[in-house]
Amino acid sequence: MIEPTPALATFLRIALITTFAYAATLALYVAGMLAVAIAESRFRRRQDDVEDYEAVRGSRYTIPVSVIVAAFNEEGMIVPAIDSLLGQVYPEMELIVVDDGSTDGTLAAIDAAYDLEPRQEFLRDNIATKPVRTLYHSRTDPRLTVLVKANGGKADSLNCGVNFARYLYLCTVDADTIFASDALLKAMTLVGKDPERIVAASSLFGISLTPESDTREGPRLNQHLLGDFQHLDLMRSFVAYRTAWTRLSCMLCVSGAFALWRRDVILEAGGFSPAFTCEDIEMTFRIHERFRREGRPYRIISLPNMVAQTEGPRSARSLISQRARWQRVTLETIWHYRSMLGRARYGSVGLVGVPYYLLFECLAPVLQLLSFVALLVAVLVGALAWPTYLAFLGAVTFGTAIPTTIAVGLHDAGFRDYRVRDLVRMLVLGPLDLLIYRPILMYAGLRGTWEFLQKDRRWNKFERNTRSGRAPAAHAASI
Repeated sequence: MIEPTPALATFLRIALITTFAYAATLALYVAGMLAVAIAESRFRRRQDDVEDYEAVRGSRYTIPVSVIVAAFNEEGMIVPAIDSLLGQVYPEMELIVVDDGSTDGTLAAIDAAYDLEPRQEFLRDNIATKPVRTLYHSRTDPRLTVLVKANGGKADSLNCGVNFARYLYLCTVDADTIFASDALLKAMTLVGKDPERIVAASSLFGISLTPESDTREGPRLNQHLLGDFQHLDLMRSFVAYRTAWTRLSCMLCVSGAFALWRRDVILEAGGFSPAFTCEDIEMTFRIHERFRREGRPYRIISLPNMVAQTEGPRSARSLISQRARWQRVTLETIWHYRSMLGRARYGSVGLVGVPYYLLFECLAPVLQLLSFVALLVAVLVGALAWPTYLAFLGAVTFGTAIPTTIAVGLHDAGFRDYRVRDLVRMLVLGPLDLLIYRPILMYAGLRGTWEFLQKDRRWNKFERNTRSGRAPAAHAASI
């Protein structure tokens, strides 16, 4: 124990006031978002109950979709991903796979599965990209086109696909993701009700350590602690927060794992930007800023149904690498679009959405670190009343589990697609999130903040999870 000084006492007082004020503000915000999410989820559930998906599936007036897959060194996952996309129960679609200069057997794997033949076709250059070296069509499925181009990154690959796409709506997806057969059908059914205003849409996807090998019906947990925490994290984000943001017209991240975009809007915006670490959140902010500034009617939505399983990191090291990248691009985007913060001109985006990202995403790691440092100082100077602290910690632990519990309950009420034992496991993991999972995310956030300050733009590759019979291969994390 060290001798308390006036400086330490002042630090503890400031830290206590700051962290309590921050926690109270977050609690009020979360409570409001959960109330909105419950109302929106009930509305979506009623809407889904009366939706005639078979009529949409059989209609010749269904809006066609161009699906774009950006792939780099995805030899092991690319064929299962393509299989799931070509297996969509959707009336009209094309699938464009953009091989971003892969150095492994990605192209050979696609050729072996779909019998590719090279063709000469005119390629539009609406958006500048790295040059396309070869264009292939599948002999076995005319919907499949493969573009092989010089390496330029994910945004450049998506722009290449946008140039080639024929249809009004684009669906950009990740190459390490396996999709439910009705993913496009359910998302585009809602889009088709208001295609003039809906310019972008996303939907819930889950985390699997080996999504290509999971043939079970319905979503499942991984029975792996870190994988299941990630799965819960996404469910909480989509079912609770993004559902509420949709109702409030401030949905600020159309996730790249499954993103629907109106093609004319992407072209008008100049395509996806390679100047940011990731392309998805920046494009969402850019569309909001442009349409709000110009006073044009539009909607960006997030849907609560599970459309896919994507690969998540198995190790804490890989997860930290991935989440540091997410933190970095969030900081890049907020800084670039800081002019929207708190401005009534941008409506709920400026008054609700952007403040959330600044306070509870950008600043969260720093304030969490402050609370840990304050706790350590309080222990060292003997200023901590342990019974009171432990009671408070228990209350906070279970309090932070409330959003998870509500998200699980809302999803189960709407879809009934989890086994009972999976539901029980998710509810048990909820209170453990603060003690086990959040410290990892805090470190990742601090690392991402430091990388942002260093102007780091690396993608941060993590190793492919181990499959039986072979070692993991390095690949770029997609989500």
